[in-house]
Amino acid sequence: MRIALLSWETSYSVYVGGVSNHVTELACALERKGHEIHVFTRMGSEDHDHQECIHGVHYHRCPFASNPDFVEEINNMCRSFVQAVFETEDFLGITFDIVHAHDWLTAKAIVLIKEGRDRKTILTMHSTEYGRCGNNFYGGESKRVSDLEWQGAYSADHIVAVSKTLKNELMWLYDIPEWKIDVIYNGVSYWNYDGMIDPAVVRKMYGIGPMDPMVLFAGRITYQKGPDILLQAVPNILKFYNNAKVVFVGDGDMRAGLEDTARHMNVEHATRFLGHKNGKDLSDLFKATDCVCVPSRNEPFGIVILEAWSAGKPVVASVKGGPSEFVWNNVNGLKVYDNPDSVSWGIGSMFSDFDHAQWMGCNGRTTAENVFSWDIIADEALSIYNC
Repeated sequence: MRIALLSWETSYSVYVGGVSNHVTELACALERKGHEIHVFTRMGSEDHDHQECIHGVHYHRCPFASNPDFVEEINNMCRSFVQAVFETEDFLGITFDIVHAHDWLTAKAIVLIKEGRDRKTILTMHSTEYGRCGNNFYGGESKRVSDLEWQGAYSADHIVAVSKTLKNELMWLYDIPEWKIDVIYNGVSYWNYDGMIDPAVVRKMYGIGPMDPMVLFAGRITYQKGPDILLQAVPNILKFYNNAKVVFVGDGDMRAGLEDTARHMNVEHATRFLGHKNGKDLSDLFKATDCVCVPSRNEPFGIVILEAWSAGKPVVASVKGGPSEFVWNNVNGLKVYDNPDSVSWGIGSMFSDFDHAQWMGCNGRTTAENVFSWDIIADEALSIYNC
């Protein structure tokens, strides 16, 4: 099959977060299975080539006009993607069997492709505007983003949600019939977390002792992800583990306020705000921590859980969203409610029995390998393409 993937981010153009990994790894897995894969993405400021073949995947980096209105800028990007898709078809004399777009940022492209050439289209939704706003409806730009999500969902031939929770949310928000939407989980390149490190060396870089109980939060510092819930849990954790350290990795609109709150709560000594990390720096932190906390108010999937498991670490995850579907309580992690008391209980349970926590982390690694490999995810995508 000839498959076009559309995404505003990839690992080989502009890297932003989880969608970058998803699109890049899905493209590679599909190519390994013998399909011709073209990825259409935006041109980054450091890119030199508009077109490049990487690991057998054809990348098309598309320039577009900037705009102070973010939604209009995204529409410009989508028009550029569509033009590139059509020009590629015309130049190579081919027809794409599938055009598979990712998230609201490419929803407008789905609309334009259906109007222009009526290709078979798939739209994967990784989250919703409602969820990103912490389960709230807002006007202004947020309403315009929601409208684009609806347009893409309406125009696409089929929709993929990254969890059953997100599927239900999409059906409720946009009145999507159940027959039109399937669930395909995210995957993880678990082998990227192989290899030994000295946790004491990594911890020392951030002023953390080798024997200090440590919990890691890795994600956007936004209301949706619940970092404030974890911070409010710190005093309870310190009552029983006075040398515990809570490490926040990521950036977002709540970061400055949370750092101020940590000072006012007199827990600054027990917290670390490290900003954005990726690559080896991030994987080393996963390997160095005792557990990973995901206290989200709305979590469509929770790729960070797969990253934690790949590093052999157990998770303390909120029941709000996708993680409840694949975190097995007391087997590969602990499920908690999105409030400080429950979160502090979960983390304290990890710290009180490190042997059991390590056992849960090992089970998590097995789950990552057997359930969430990209080859499995690619097979599930192909089953939808072939419908």
